[in-house]
Amino acid sequence: MRRICLIVAALFTMVACSEKGKQFSVTSLYKKTIYSGDTISFEITSKKNIVPDSVVIMVDGQSFSYINTTRCVLPTDNLQMGEKTLSIYTYRKGKKEVNLRSMRILSDLVPAQLKYEVVATYNHDKQSYTQGLQYENGYFYESAGLYDESSLRYVDAKSGKVLRKQMLDSVYFAEGITLVGDSLFQLTWREQTGFIYNKRTFEQIGSFSYPTEGWGICYNGTHLIVSDGSEYLYFCDPKTMALHHRIAVYDNLGAVSRLNELEFVQGFVYANIYTTDKIVKINPSNGKVAAEIDFTNLLPQQLSEDVDVLNGIAWNPTNDHFYVTGKLWPRLYEVRLYFQK
Repeated sequence: MRRICLIVAALFTMVACSEKGKQFSVTSLYKKTIYSGDTISFEITSKKNIVPDSVVIMVDGQSFSYINTTRCVLPTDNLQMGEKTLSIYTYRKGKKEVNLRSMRILSDLVPAQLKYEVVATYNHDKQSYTQGLQYENGYFYESAGLYDESSLRYVDAKSGKVLRKQMLDSVYFAEGITLVGDSLFQLTWREQTGFIYNKRTFEQIGSFSYPTEGWGICYNGTHLIVSDGSEYLYFCDPKTMALHHRIAVYDNLGAVSRLNELEFVQGFVYANIYTTDKIVKINPSNGKVAAEIDFTNLLPQQLSEDVDVLNGIAWNPTNDHFYVTGKLWPRLYEVRLYFQK
């Protein structure tokens, strides 16, 4: 015990001496809540009023340089949102010091509130624990979850009839799906395994792995975009599943987590928010929530017995309508979205 105390005391002394030996201190001159686009400042001071030769601020893999100044102004326009650790390097006569500071950037946008109009109502298999939904030419590709019950389905959109069904091994809990050319990509929940199928025959033609849970997936023409239940979206190479980059999704209040089923539509990612009746519209270039849609009471009360949450969103490019349903829902709805005037 005495030895441990001596070690702790020695470490404390080292840190204290290190801080005491620094020429410069850094004062953060910004408010507690920072919004994307805000300009924030740092004041570099010293007891002897020394001006550093240069200052370099590192954040998000970017560097910002300042010469012969004690005031560093940092723009946030091109920074991703979320929690940040800034490394502030001060240089003087060949000597370098580093100070760490933290900040949290929120979206500067208040999400627009989209409304919906139900255009048509269709039957939906109440045994389908819907995890993924994709529309193409009058038919749905649907991924249904739960252990021992997971499947990939080909469904007639108007009748709701399941035309083809491929069961997964009982060890897999199926999650989101997306189309990439003639192939279907399907995630699983905790198994860190995905499957690739021929979309016409459902023959498995490949598989892939990933380090997170699998929730939702969509394709933007270049990258597969994957959610794992957090506030992050992961952009991956469809040929190798190598991670290209990730973004944090934020609105003006904070992180938007539990991102679930995904659909890529005209440059935006639409995401179900798990355990809610909301779908959010996300700008994939910066993670900002541009709009949200509240589907509370979409399923009538008399049909809501033994159902689970809203999940499943697909888009029809011919009429710009969306299809939404839920886990174990007996209905699927075709809706038109619009801005309330």
